[in-house]
Amino acid sequence: MKELKDYSGKYNTDLRFEDFSKEALIRLIKSYQLSFVGLMGMWNTMNRERMSTEDAFKLDADVYERMLSKFSLPLVTQALNIQGNDVVTMLKYCQFAPDGAREGLYECNYEIKNNNHAIMTFTRCPSLFYFERKGNIKDINSLCGPGGVEERAFVAICQYFNPKMKCKGLKLPPRKSKDDTCCQWEFKIED
Repeated sequence: MKELKDYSGKYNTDLRFEDFSKEALIRLIKSYQLSFVGLMGMWNTMNRERMSTEDAFKLDADVYERMLSKFSLPLVTQALNIQGNDVVTMLKYCQFAPDGAREGLYECNYEIKNNNHAIMTFTRCPSLFYFERKGNIKDINSLCGPGGVEERAFVAICQYFNPKMKCKGLKLPPRKSKDDTCCQWEFKIED
């Protein structure tokens, strides 16, 4: 069977991922990534309608941490055979996490100082942009601030790869300007 560039033809009861072209599969993966981010965003929105902002973001972080440990971290590392326990290995996971740091989604730059020390600088963050448009600093701090959802997620990711790995927010929102860096994180393993 010829690789399909899309699914515009007739319904096929036996169709599999393997039947699609690389380009079609990339589009599909990107749609799954956006669906995941949208689900997390809708989860947060619905929670904030039902409970305090603090409780909603705490619940978000609890669910996200559990999802990381039970699904994302083991499934992605297994699927791509990502092995190791240093910072660079952790960054490999971050590139391909369902809500990963890549072009078109959460864009960032990596400054790899060595295998055990790196700085990740986010230059595009749809979540931050959403909360900035709403103008709610409390929501921004709950998501991006110290102890917020983002920091708790990074701590969980670090712990999965190496219990000695630490993350530190070097620059966190709120931003002074829309041209500013979204956030900046340091990841380090020290003996």
